[in-house]
Amino acid sequence: MHAELEQRLRFCGNLPSLPAVALQVIDLANNPDVQLSDLAKVIELDPALVTKLFRAANSPLYGMRRQATNLRQVLNLLGLQGTLALALGFSLISSSQTARAVPLDIEQFWRRSLLAGTACRMLGEQLGIKNPEELFLAGLLRGIGILALALMMPDQYGILLNEAAVPQAKGPALLDYWRLAELEQDRLQTDHSEVGAWLLRHWKLPIDLCCAAAGSLDPTHANAPESLQPLVKCVALAVRIADIWIRPDAWRNSPQIAEQAQQWFGLNEDNYLAVLEDIGEKFPEIANLFQIRSLDTFEVAGIHDQAREALAFRSAQRQAAAVIPAPPPRSAPVEVAFEVAGIHDQTREALAFRSVQRQSAAAIPAPLSRPAPVEVAASPRFSSTTGSRLDRQYTFDALTGLFNRQYLNDSLRQELAHARTHHWPISVALVDLDGFKKTNEVHGNAVGDQLLIALGGQLGRNLRRQDLVARYGGDEFALLLPASGLKVARPLFDRILTLIREWRPERGSRHNARLSVSIGLVVYPETGPTDGDSADQLLQAAEHALKQAKADGGDRLAVYSE
Repeated sequence: MHAELEQRLRFCGNLPSLPAVALQVIDLANNPDVQLSDLAKVIELDPALVTKLFRAANSPLYGMRRQATNLRQVLNLLGLQGTLALALGFSLISSSQTARAVPLDIEQFWRRSLLAGTACRMLGEQLGIKNPEELFLAGLLRGIGILALALMMPDQYGILLNEAAVPQAKGPALLDYWRLAELEQDRLQTDHSEVGAWLLRHWKLPIDLCCAAAGSLDPTHANAPESLQPLVKCVALAVRIADIWIRPDAWRNSPQIAEQAQQWFGLNEDNYLAVLEDIGEKFPEIANLFQIRSLDTFEVAGIHDQAREALAFRSAQRQAAAVIPAPPPRSAPVEVAFEVAGIHDQTREALAFRSVQRQSAAAIPAPLSRPAPVEVAASPRFSSTTGSRLDRQYTFDALTGLFNRQYLNDSLRQELAHARTHHWPISVALVDLDGFKKTNEVHGNAVGDQLLIALGGQLGRNLRRQDLVARYGGDEFALLLPASGLKVARPLFDRILTLIREWRPERGSRHNARLSVSIGLVVYPETGPTDGDSADQLLQAAEHALKQAKADGGDRLAVYSE
């Protein structure tokens, strides 16, 4: 970090601040002879903090058989590191939520931070690393530099945040934190990992937490002693795992993250999946403690499903490569580059078409001081340039507000390219409202329009964040499920069929009849078509399956087969 920025940080009066109690807890944490009685005297000065610590100690996260009834019991359970972690977490989240003029989605920022902390803790349990609370705190604080920069230079840093934002079909834009780090290096000659490490040193936090923050983007930049390498790598891996839960397109990196876990820690695929399951189980409890919105059950299940699918196809690719080995590379082995930086670029993505598993670390974001990485291309719906490139008429259906057919076609073509490259499936379905023509005749077109709007909303709410729903035409909707085979798609659509049967229009609607839909599904490459795999051919196959579902009486799912 250059001297001018460090000087600004040193004399900035608007940095994230800690209350006096939290600072005293830090001082006690640095004292090897501290007693719990000393800690209790400090904690008692902040009644709000005491209440939150009681909630934490008595939550399922700590699994006490009996409720803690006094502060001494709470502190005995949490320990010094646990108390420090919770005190800092509660203080920082609470103070930042009331900060004014911050060009940052605070809720999103802390959700990612809590996910990273949770992932770090779950990884530590798999690895048998002691002090899970220290791991949680390291993961929680590793991105604090983003908040510091947003508070210190809101106008200048706000421009970078806007450039790194990725528009979403539903909800607010999401930050691409790796793109943000690239912009920081380009415009500020530093990045948030360096700023975060500086701030933690400024707070006089232990050196291991400072090293973890410094190495969160690239462990080699932490300059950590050998004894701290497991912690630093654990945090770096946890950050990448957190993105799987935050970014709808980040599931693509799951096989590569699993490979990194194997290289760094010897974790196999089952261990990796166990970590994801543990996060899905524990994060709602942690989010509730810190009063941050959690993930719903369906989102968690979708992430697990896609991770399994991606890993299964990686295994299949490995088996195929063992039978038909890829031609030898013309240049130096790609593994050398991976050991240096794990750099992902489009050239290596072309090579991955033949040998995706030899590029195990390719999708892991590269160190920012080296040539800037090129991420796996996102779907058009998630591209940061989409909003500026496409006007609303081209992108959205005027009636329902969903994506339109043209946008679906573009997205499907791009997802097909990814599916061919990475050898994973995609599912395409057409959904048609049964008896819609009669509904229009009896109740009028206005009621029909209401039903279409309501049905589109129901479909959107019951898909995963990474999926796409579009109006295909008339009373037909198209659904695109990336990296989803039949084992994932069939239960999802069975669930949608049930929900539509049970769903009723809102009060005041002029139509209250029971509703049902017919669904035609095609899964590339599992179910065909064998005569082609273009976007048009997949949609034609889905139309064929939809006609079959209608012919069989409707209110059912038909899967395309030849």
